Amino acid sequence: MRTGQQGRLGQVLRLGTCLGLLACLPAAAFEVLTAAPDDAPVVVDGRLDEGVWRRAAIHRRFAQLQPTAGAAVADDLRTEVQLVAEGRALVIGIRAWSAQPPRSLLSRRDAVQRDQDMVGVWIDTNGRGESAMFVKASLAGVVTDGLYRASDDEEDLGPDFPVQVAAVRLPDGYSMEIRWPLAALRYPYQAAAPWRMVVARAVPGANDLLLVSGEADAEALSFLHASEPITGLTPVLSRHRDRQEGDVTMEWTGRSMRSEGATSNRGSVGVEGWWRPRADWLVNATLNPDFAQVDIDAPQTSGNRAVALALPEKRRYFLESADVLGLPLSGFYSRTVADPRWGVRATWRGEAADATLLLTEDRAGTVVTRGRPFGTDEWTLGAPSSAQVLRSRWQGAAATADDDDGHQALTLGTLLSRRALEGGGQGELLGVDGLWRQSADGRHWKAQWSVMASRHNLVVDGDGRVTPGQGPQRRDASAWMNLLYSDDHWLNAAEVSIIGPDFVNLLGFVDQAGLWRASGELNRRLGEFRLPGDLLLNQLEWHWGLKEARSLRDDSRSDGSGQLGGQPGGEVILRERRTGFWLATTRRTNAWLNAGLDQQRARSGGRLHDVPAWHGGVETTPFAWMARLTAEGSVGRQLDTELDRVGQGGWWSLQASTRWALPGGRSLEIDPVLTGTRIAGNGTFAALRETGVRLLTLLHLNAQESLRVIVQNERSGRGATALKPAESETHRHRSLMWKKRFSSRWQLALGAQWESRPQQPSTREVFLKLEAALGDEG
Repeated sequence: MRTGQQGRLGQVLRLGTCLGLLACLPAAAFEVLTAAPDDAPVVVDGRLDEGVWRRAAIHRRFAQLQPTAGAAVADDLRTEVQLVAEGRALVIGIRAWSAQPPRSLLSRRDAVQRDQDMVGVWIDTNGRGESAMFVKASLAGVVTDGLYRASDDEEDLGPDFPVQVAAVRLPDGYSMEIRWPLAALRYPYQAAAPWRMVVARAVPGANDLLLVSGEADAEALSFLHASEPITGLTPVLSRHRDRQEGDVTMEWTGRSMRSEGATSNRGSVGVEGWWRPRADWLVNATLNPDFAQVDIDAPQTSGNRAVALALPEKRRYFLESADVLGLPLSGFYSRTVADPRWGVRATWRGEAADATLLLTEDRAGTVVTRGRPFGTDEWTLGAPSSAQVLRSRWQGAAATADDDDGHQALTLGTLLSRRALEGGGQGELLGVDGLWRQSADGRHWKAQWSVMASRHNLVVDGDGRVTPGQGPQRRDASAWMNLLYSDDHWLNAAEVSIIGPDFVNLLGFVDQAGLWRASGELNRRLGEFRLPGDLLLNQLEWHWGLKEARSLRDDSRSDGSGQLGGQPGGEVILRERRTGFWLATTRRTNAWLNAGLDQQRARSGGRLHDVPAWHGGVETTPFAWMARLTAEGSVGRQLDTELDRVGQGGWWSLQASTRWALPGGRSLEIDPVLTGTRIAGNGTFAALRETGVRLLTLLHLNAQESLRVIVQNERSGRGATALKPAESETHRHRSLMWKKRFSSRWQLALGAQWESRPQQPSTREVFLKLEAALGDEG
């Protein structure tokens, strides 16, 4: 299904997830030159004028991945890459030719997109094609960085690596230098396989061209499928791997808050740091962190949705070991740790195994999900809690991408987690999981599975508040498996899961429990098509999809009247039958449209409603000033989950990223998000209307100084009927923040925010935050 949540099954044209798709190349594609002691150090100014660049090997083999994989590339768009290893850093030099002036514009960190000329570098330090650290750099020196996981084809943008980037425009293109400290590249002490790397270059002025270092395989399931080895690193790594390095960041936050006529002033000091005793070990710690100024989540129309939504992690501390965790949200969901007093994490990366241990203490008030067959309960922890997570993985022997039998890999993992409340009550979980991948002769397979068992003795009152104390012990389990297959003609998937009624994970995300689910889809690749008007469809696919979810019997659950045994088994919760098309064309446009003959039940014992509807979406870059426009929605019969009735209507979501150049080298980013739901009323049933609006605006005064404004409104309401007047609720948020980076080691932020929630007093706050790094960048 080509939806925003399930697009990883086929949206191979998205940059963040789909640079992925490369064919095998000969070994030694990237060769590192180790700088001699008498060599002048590389000054990161983008000029490539030091003597080491004249001696370093040049990688010239680039291919077109988009818009047409494997198509010819003009000679005036050639690209060269060189690598130089200094004592404590890897320096990457790029020379890019272009017949037209490249595009460049100031933007915020982690917002570099393909609307600008940019270079991306992905480095897999384990050499197994499972994960990579990446940096995407624009010509303005702005970077997007983070971790890429091949298992789910996803990027985590939380980690911020201390890279230095500089670029110089030339009459026939540009040159760029990226200095990446080795201390920020997590790697095994003695690697069993060489590091591997992928380099990508975006050229928006040449029909949104995307070039990659190698040949393109547009059907591979992972971006790292055929990354190329890096040779010549052994001497510098053997000297660096025993070096102890670390960094400490201090933050002081002062704030003045006003609510219900009362004003409170307070200040807090937080500390965050890391220590690397040697290459394969990393220890992270945080003390009293302040997350209040993290960007708020985009609005979601949730009043007609019984199932909770998972939200992305935005706090860098919790994303440091995301590659080692490598778990679906049901296993570990970092946002279940909301307001920690402190946290410590140790991560070890070996040549055939890795592990991470997380210890933390969270303040009271954290909300965790408790799945039900027809929705999600929220449990609020009424006391501080301590949490421990132990994750370990073993990687089986894998054939490399250069072997005659293709590429295959097996990973087996274990998970042990525990959360305990002060005063009594705890939940524990034990899980095992696996990942198997194989690619040969243009055919790609992937299988993932997990089995988890939980137990808890929590005491929960009628309002969903978990109170200190010990109740009866409850045990249950869950199991999940996913299969994926891809070749030149097919992209197919199947998934099955079963979650027991009493399965609870206090450190995971379980939106529904007490049910089994099964789904399958076939996507037939139909190739390229040229439509009238000379419009080229670069890819066209035909989709068939089936999905079913049914409840499991639960004798311990009330039927709504207070009697136990009220949750029968075998009730159809959801049944989807969909068919349609997905296509890709110019301007990085992906579009999909499905006809759905779905059925849905709102509550146990209720009617199974027919909800036929059209479902569709589009992602595109329609104008040079719009980096990305994403829209999706549904029109047809919609289930009103609160009133258990069906009405005509639909839902929609629209998100845009716009970039505007201003005089004096300044720039303006305006990113609106619009969401909505509407179900028409009929008879005694009131109409439902929900809207969400967020306007995120950033004014970049220069590369070190910016002004951020957020305006957000969420409104939910029902229309009037003959028996009931209209009603509505509104949530409003306003914030303003000025931020300046005075150097690479310290920065200052000053801001104010105002928030109004339904049935809660409004709050106003003014804050000042100072961050200073005390260690050595490397």
